[in-house]
Amino acid sequence: MKILVTGGAGFIASHITDAYINAGHDVFIIDNFSSGRKENVNHKATLIEMDINDEKVDELFKIEKFDIINHHAAQMDVRFSVDNPRFDATTNILGSLNLYESAKKYGVKKVIFASTGGAVYGEQDYFPADENHPTSPCSPYGIAKLANEKYLFYYKQIFGMEHVIFRYVNVYGPRQNPHGEAGVVAIFINKMLSGNQPVINGDGLNTRDYVFVEDVVKANLLALKSNVSGIYNNLKYY
Repeated sequence: MKILVTGGAGFIASHITDAYINAGHDVFIIDNFSSGRKENVNHKATLIEMDINDEKVDELFKIEKFDIINHHAAQMDVRFSVDNPRFDATTNILGSLNLYESAKKYGVKKVIFASTGGAVYGEQDYFPADENHPTSPCSPYGIAKLANEKYLFYYKQIFGMEHVIFRYVNVYGPRQNPHGEAGVVAIFINKMLSGNQPVINGDGLNTRDYVFVEDVVKANLLALKSNVSGIYNNLKYY
């Protein structure tokens, strides 16, 4: 299959790209390198340095006729979204719609979307949250991710475009950035390698859910199957 991976130079999506290529698929990457790294890009992938809001996205879809979109490109900093909700929406909602409209127009069969676990649920009613837990996002980032889920439902109902939505928890593994709003596993390892003391705020009784990036990759491989659709939380159980 011909697959477009957005954000394919990033931590998670670069691993997915590698797996798709190893499985024999023809992979294209869109990345504007706002956070992705050139060294993460598989040399067998076709790289297009482009923002997902770019009007040239439509021409790319017209020429290449993709079968699948794996959509990981995003403004991913929750704190930044609180300070800059308009920018967050421009990237995470309008940029996504730019992709979905071209996907509809040129016959994409399925969109695999990287959503978020904690941010779409907000303050949880029960633990652990399953796929039927009420969604009450408390940040612009979470609102944008949930909006994407609703739009994908619309494109399926009205145009028959299938989707798989992964509500990721805290993903960790190789290539993870230990700076900025990174995962705590990467931050702690970076501190320990530097001889510094990791800091846990609170009383130490807080819990978090973590998933290794290779488990996420396996889920994204299975999502290519025609009989797989819907929303999934616990990727480590694949």
